[in-house]
Amino acid sequence: MAKLIHTMIRVQDLDRSLQFYRQAFKLDVSHRLDFPEFTLAYLRNAEADAEIELTWNKGRTEPYAHADGYGHIAFCVDDAQAERQRLVELGMTPNDMREFRNDSGELLARYFFIQDPDGYKIEVLERHGHYQ
Repeated sequence: MAKLIHTMIRVQDLDRSLQFYRQAFKLDVSHRLDFPEFTLAYLRNAEADAEIELTWNKGRTEPYAHADGYGHIAFCVDDAQAERQRLVELGMTPNDMREFRNDSGELLARYFFIQDPDGYKIEVLERHGHYQ
């Protein structure tokens, strides 16, 4: 059986990205590898089995292109509205709260999106139904 252990994204400013993920999602560096040309920083928190690997290629000055294949990373929280407000109070700019409902009006998902400093989309879902 396979187990998801991490997903990797490339970042332009490692310190700025570490601060964002620490403040926004309480992710801390669990493992770091520094090499002359690049650094790998693995982030996690007590709730996560998988990690986000931030790859910083030293000396790169131009932003990375996300193309049309990248979708988003998703995090699950107890109260999406309260989490969105917390991010606003930190000076971040999450998108508006949204909901999915089925034909009978039953709530399927409550969520919002935010972008990290490199423009990666992140979905924040309230724990409910499938999203636990």
